[in-house]
Amino acid sequence: MLNLQHNVVNILYAIKGMIEAHMSRFEEGRFSGRDEALSRSREVMKRVYAQAELALLITKKISLAMSASNNRNEPAHPISIRKAWDAVRKMLGETYPGNRFEIINHIPHEFPRIFCHRNDLVEILYCLADNAIQALEGKGKLIIRASLGFRSEGEAIANIVLADTGPGIPEETLTRLFEPFMTTKSLDKGNGLGLCLVKGLVRKNGGSISVSSFRGSGTTFTLAFPVAGGRSPKEMKDYAMTG
Repeated sequence: MLNLQHNVVNILYAIKGMIEAHMSRFEEGRFSGRDEALSRSREVMKRVYAQAELALLITKKISLAMSASNNRNEPAHPISIRKAWDAVRKMLGETYPGNRFEIINHIPHEFPRIFCHRNDLVEILYCLADNAIQALEGKGKLIIRASLGFRSEGEAIANIVLADTGPGIPEETLTRLFEPFMTTKSLDKGNGLGLCLVKGLVRKNGGSISVSSFRGSGTTFTLAFPVAGGRSPKEMKDYAMTG
């Protein structure tokens, strides 16, 4: 959060500096004429506008992060991954009408519930899916699957894997993917804050996130959350036989 606020301050100082430099040139009569002064003014306004847009995007992310932080002490109720994903798919359908990419769903209807705030899980899955779809550039596959695993102490965990068949991410970018303002998109399509927020939401709900990719071979995100009830391996075996 402090890193985001620090960057907003830097943007404001940059805007202030651009305006002061332009006003100084104007007051000192360093323009050759009215046309040059107007031309330079337009350039400064465009740069100020771009910086202001970036600051607004950052403050929106800060607002979301603060909202998530305010709900930190609220108990998370057991939720269905399948139902959260259904909500995400509806949102994706509205965002990308008439899409040509394929979404493959491997989340069983009877998959155990997990402890996570519903809105947080929807935000997490939507951000990851939206990034994947943009990487696909309109064609390819987005695959989501859920599976069970166990930590060394025997605690049951739910693994949610979201993979795409896109171009993949270069190794030098992959190691910094969750850093603020790290983005593989052009400036008009992303600000590099989405995955930073995703990581914060995952950790807030007691989960973990990892990414694997290779250029030309797609990208895979793996989420892990505690299963509601913390079932033991024996209990999960019984569940699998009766569920």
